[in-house]
Amino acid sequence: MRNVVADYINLAHDIAEKNELRQVALDKLFGLSHRIELLPGPKGLQRVTQGSELPPVPAFDSLREAYEAFTGDPDVLKLGRATQSYSNFNFPKALANTVNGLLVKAYGGADYRWQEIVTSTTLVENFKTLERVRVNFIPDLEEVPEDYPYDAVTDHGDEGFTYAITSLGGLLPITRRAILANNIQGIQRAVEQMARAAARTLAKRCWNKVIENRVYGVDGLPMFHGDHANLGSAALSVAALNAARLALFAQTEPGSSERLGLSGPFLLAVPIELEATAREINNCQHIPGSATEANPWYQRFGAGGERIFANPLFTDAAANWYLFDISQKVGILEVGFLFGIQLPQFVLEDDPRRNPTLSQDGIVYKIRHEYECAIEDYRGSYKAVVT
Repeated sequence: MRNVVADYINLAHDIAEKNELRQVALDKLFGLSHRIELLPGPKGLQRVTQGSELPPVPAFDSLREAYEAFTGDPDVLKLGRATQSYSNFNFPKALANTVNGLLVKAYGGADYRWQEIVTSTTLVENFKTLERVRVNFIPDLEEVPEDYPYDAVTDHGDEGFTYAITSLGGLLPITRRAILANNIQGIQRAVEQMARAAARTLAKRCWNKVIENRVYGVDGLPMFHGDHANLGSAALSVAALNAARLALFAQTEPGSSERLGLSGPFLLAVPIELEATAREINNCQHIPGSATEANPWYQRFGAGGERIFANPLFTDAAANWYLFDISQKVGILEVGFLFGIQLPQFVLEDDPRRNPTLSQDGIVYKIRHEYECAIEDYRGSYKAVVT
């Protein structure tokens, strides 16, 4: 196999093309068969999808062979900072590309459905506190008599909240022993676990705003509060959902005090202990326990209950549940990403002071994810704290 890969690489016309072929052979060694693409999704969120098939280049036979193809060092004696000085495109950078492909593929498969309660995203340029301002609604338009001038619309103020970007991450060392032992599976598992951790961390950053009932920065009150008319205490039932829907419908516009009339679609987020109850409510044409009374929540969360989410992060109280209006008529949460980079990234850690031993006898990558989440509005969310 080694000669086959070398033959393919020797067919290249220049260094850039040779490096591209080496990169493909390294990607295939780790099981990647297609390029990873990011597509724009709703609310500014990116979607990971499978792209075009990689060129027909055979995979390297081992990690050691790949290392030698990039460095000309068959005994892996110069691994570490020495391998970083061979060229602008070297083995550590090529391996970074590969593990980033594994990272994005695994990250895209983790789903905590935080995207459904995030109603906006923004590109943030630095770590300074970001001030977000939302202009208030205006009352009804006024009549204009014939031949009279139009009056300027009165400014009814605005509401604002703030947050600052946070850096989150950790280190992934790939040692000389791992390369000599061709520990492909070990590296794959480590990357997959870090991807899962990154996805879970971002999900917690969002969901904890509602789980922990964080303060809404505009008025200094918790997101769910009696003054916000979005906090209940009834156990999950048709009657309790009716009360929650009425509370959301009756929320008023800041500035005009007119009813928002929120009517869904709704997301019902529950702990796993309440999933069966939620699905029974959604699937029954009649109110559970009644043979004749029509159920207003029949398939309200989708024909297959698609908008019922048993959230694995709900561990604080088995009876609490949430109803969210996800129509985008009002905000819920906003996430800001530094430079608009939404996915975690592996970057080469080139500071030997962090770990001199690893820097000289291996390669160290750091996974970096930089973002922050803030409460945009409380009006589209309802929580029942059941005692």
